[in-house]
Amino acid sequence: MLKPQESRIIQVKMVRPASRINMASDDDIEFSVAEDRRYTKEHLWLQVIDKEEDEDGNVQTSVKVGVSEFVAAVWGEFIRVTLPNLTELEGFDDPSDKSSEKKSSFEGELSAEDILVTLRTSDEVVLLDSPFPCGILELNGEVEDSPDMVNSEAYGDGWLMIVRPHDYDEDHFLSPEEYIEFLAEGL
Repeated sequence: MLKPQESRIIQVKMVRPASRINMASDDDIEFSVAEDRRYTKEHLWLQVIDKEEDEDGNVQTSVKVGVSEFVAAVWGEFIRVTLPNLTELEGFDDPSDKSSEKKSSFEGELSAEDILVTLRTSDEVVLLDSPFPCGILELNGEVEDSPDMVNSEAYGDGWLMIVRPHDYDEDHFLSPEEYIEFLAEGL
């Protein structure tokens, strides 16, 4: 397993894994890649769970988002997972505010530059940005209560949130085969 050099904060952008970590030739990393998802170069997985057409004929896509097993394999066990605080996001509908019309059809809005999730290990803090502007439909609070779910059930109950991207095109993201090739180039 990789040994942490020191405590640090890492903001993951579109970089290759090898540019963030030093790997010795005897280090083995084992992880799986789910076949029914797309991936980002920041190691998030995206799974379309619903597509529906609105009254204007626009297709609305609901996407479940999680962290690939690669992240846990490289950075180790997560001891804390922090999801966005909905009350701090634009478009948040405060149920106690009865004064005006509903601001948004979502609980909160994320831009492509907003932090989607913060993952903490015993030595590092990993910040992952949202891969697209979106509205948050549901947060999986269980991963904040039990962060080990992100490690042990990355493609199952360890998902982070369900979002509705403002413009989703799966071709902008990596297929499982492309994601494996991306990782192989960096390792």
